[in-house]
Amino acid sequence: MLQNVLITIWILSAIYCLIKLYKRSKMSSYDGVIGYSPGLEVLMVIMIGPILAIIDISLTWIRVYKEAEEARRRAENKN
Repeated sequence: MLQNVLITIWILSAIYCLIKLYKRSKMSSYDGVIGYSPGLEVLMVIMIGPILAIIDISLTWIRVYKEAEEARRRAENKN
């Protein structure tokens, strides 16, 4: 059962990272480019997907927390 849970987490995190990779590639593609073929990036995302997902979620949480702290400080200074 633990093996199934780990495989499920691995698959979900790889899908999450592939979606993020696809969105990033859409933003960075230039006009005139016929298609985007990430090649090795996709293989690496599938292999280290869980680590990338943990890092991405952690950095997002840190950014949100920092913005909330700044908003709280501004609200305190305003009063």
